[in-house]
Amino acid sequence: MGRQLTGRRLLPVTAALGALALAACGVETPSGTVGSPEAPPAAERQIRAPREFSGIAWLTTEQAPSGEGDGEEAQQVFLVCHDARDNDAERDLPRLSIVRTPVDTDGIVVRELDVAFPSVPNDLESIARLPGRNAALLAESNADGDDPDPTIYLARWNEDLHVEIAGSAPWPETPEPLVNVEATAVVTLRGRDYFVYAERAEGSDTTRIHLTRLKVGRDGTLRFGGEWTSLPFTAPEPPGARPASGLDIDDKGNLYVSSAYDPGDLGPFDSAVYHAATAVPGGPVGASLRPVEPPRQLARSSGLKVEGVALVDGAFPIFISDDDEDYGGLLRQLRVATEAY
Repeated sequence: MGRQLTGRRLLPVTAALGALALAACGVETPSGTVGSPEAPPAAERQIRAPREFSGIAWLTTEQAPSGEGDGEEAQQVFLVCHDARDNDAERDLPRLSIVRTPVDTDGIVVRELDVAFPSVPNDLESIARLPGRNAALLAESNADGDDPDPTIYLARWNEDLHVEIAGSAPWPETPEPLVNVEATAVVTLRGRDYFVYAERAEGSDTTRIHLTRLKVGRDGTLRFGGEWTSLPFTAPEPPGARPASGLDIDDKGNLYVSSAYDPGDLGPFDSAVYHAATAVPGGPVGASLRPVEPPRQLARSSGLKVEGVALVDGAFPIFISDDDEDYGGLLRQLRVATEAY
């Protein structure tokens, strides 16, 4: 299961999938209980937005259940993480949810998961799926650089989307001080895995994208290389944005990075998504990063704070997840001209 972290309260061991099921149109009673069996009259009901989606990874494609939509609609299914902190106010909040795309006017379907972690995760900001496997890395961000032991967890799931934590490891030694990482991904080149990350770089329009070797054992062990290759990335838009708030890599090695402007919990937010670089074989660590110059903007999302980017099975279509703070979470497919890909 990985190391026991010091200085963290342990979560109780519970079933990997809890009974908490929440649709995007979940009902809140006057007492604040979501989905209460004693729902108030319709006139008193309040529609609540889903919680923030700080990271996203594609899981599978399903056919809509019988009786929903026209019975032939495909649903894309994603794993999302929530950036709850290890403090008194947020310690018991779920860290993971499964989100399905809509098949009718009820909108996206969100199911919060009750997953047993070896310790209380603190500020999960990204998910990096392992290409071709039912597994992903869940990375703590080291928010503000004051977490004494930031951790990366290994999540695995089965055909029933039963999610469990199979291992964990401390963040490896990084080429620069580790502060506010919101963008991580894994790419496989010539049968070898590589871990890629970028800090959000608050206050600058430029961050650095870093890559190193990754080995994932069958027993859940995570081993990172000691040598890195790096590449600067400058976000042309939006003005004042954090240059890297989300990241995914397709099966050709293309890196897609989101940049997000966040002035506060009520916005107004602004975001863009770029084809920023390409991972290619070669170099001292076995892979290197080749810049796209200038970065190619795929989409602009004014009014939204994009914090997650996810491709479907390593290729287009591409989806974004939003952490719009007090406005809640959002999942959308991007409209992208794919002729060049």
